[in-house]
Amino acid sequence: MALWSERTVSEIRRLPGADHSYLKHLCADDGESVRDGLRQMVARIGEPFTARAEDLLSSLDNRKFFQGFAETVSLSLLVRQGWSLRAIQPVGARLTLVRPDGVAFALAVSSFLHQTRPGGEAQTIRRMIEALARVTARHRFVVLIRRWPPHDFDPEPVRRALESWLAQVGTGQWEGRYAAYEDERIALEFCLTGEKTRGRQAPLAFALGPFVAHRAMEVLEPRVVRELDRHLASPESALPLLVAAVSDQPWSINPGYLRDFLYGRATLTQSGDDGSTWEFGGLPGPCAFRDPLYDGVSGLLLVDREPTRPLEVRAQALLNPWARVGVAPAEVGIRAFGAVPGAAPPTMRWYVGDGEALPLG
Repeated sequence: MALWSERTVSEIRRLPGADHSYLKHLCADDGESVRDGLRQMVARIGEPFTARAEDLLSSLDNRKFFQGFAETVSLSLLVRQGWSLRAIQPVGARLTLVRPDGVAFALAVSSFLHQTRPGGEAQTIRRMIEALARVTARHRFVVLIRRWPPHDFDPEPVRRALESWLAQVGTGQWEGRYAAYEDERIALEFCLTGEKTRGRQAPLAFALGPFVAHRAMEVLEPRVVRELDRHLASPESALPLLVAAVSDQPWSINPGYLRDFLYGRATLTQSGDDGSTWEFGGLPGPCAFRDPLYDGVSGLLLVDREPTRPLEVRAQALLNPWARVGVAPAEVGIRAFGAVPGAAPPTMRWYVGDGEALPLG
C-alpha cells in the first residue's frame, strides 16, 4: 500500500514549521516501528478501509490524522477477535462491522485531542505554585486547583490577589477561612490552615489538584450521548451500536464516574475470590445504558495512549447488559466490564482479556 512511502516520509521530515504535527513526529527516525505497526493494522483491516486510512493518516491536520489513528486502532481491536469491516458510511465516522456470528454492528469512533501535553501542564502548575510560595504573609494556606491552567498562564495576578486577601485576614477584615479566584482561564480555591508561619516557613502549606477525572467526564459524556443520538437518527439505527472513544493521552477517569454515567448507581457491591461485583437494580436514576431510548447501544470502548509506552495503546470495554444485542467480554478480547451470566438483576464485574494493550510496533 502507498501509506507513508519513503519519499513521503523524507518530504515530511523536511517540512518547516510542522513540529506540532503528529504526522511529522510519526515520520521521524524513531517512528519507523510505529509506522510499520499501523501499516500492518490497516492491511489486516483491509477494504474498504485502505483508501480512508491513507487519506486520514497522511494529513498534517492533527484532528484529521488522529481520527484516522482512532479508527485504525479501534477496528484492529475488533478485527483481531474475528470481526470484519463491511462498509464505511458516507456521513461521519461510522463503520459497519460484522461479528463472527454474522450479526452486523455500527461502530462510531470519536477521537479526543488534549489541548496541551501533561508535561507542559505540570510545568505550568509548578510555575504557579512557585509564584504562590513567594507570597508574603504570616497565615498559612492551601490551594485547590479546580480547573487546569492553560500553558501560557501568568500566575502573578493570582499571587497579588492572594497577598491582598491574606493582608485582609491579617488585619481582621476577612471573616472565614476560604477564598476563591476564578476567571475564564482558571479556578482556584484557598483555605487557611489555622497556623502561622514559623521562621522562614513558606505560607503555602501544599497544593491539591487539578482533579482531571471530572473534567474528562465533562468532555466524554456529551460526546458519547451525541453519538447515541446521531445513531438513533441515522439510516443504520436498526443496527446495534458500539462507540469507541479514543484519546491521545490517558483518560484518567474515576471508574465510579463511568459506572454512574452508563449504569447508574450500584445497589450492591461485593468482593469475592474472583474480584468485585456490582449489582444494578432498583431505581437507576439518569444513566445512558438503562435508558430505553438507548437500548440499541451495546457498549463503549475506551482507548488511550500511554506517553511512557509509545508503541502501544490501552483499551477497555464497558458493555451494556440491557442492550437489545449484547456483546460478551470474550468478543472484544480486552479488559471488559461485563455481566455475570444468569445474574438478575444485572450484576457486573471486570473480565481480563487476552490483552489490554494493543502493540503498535
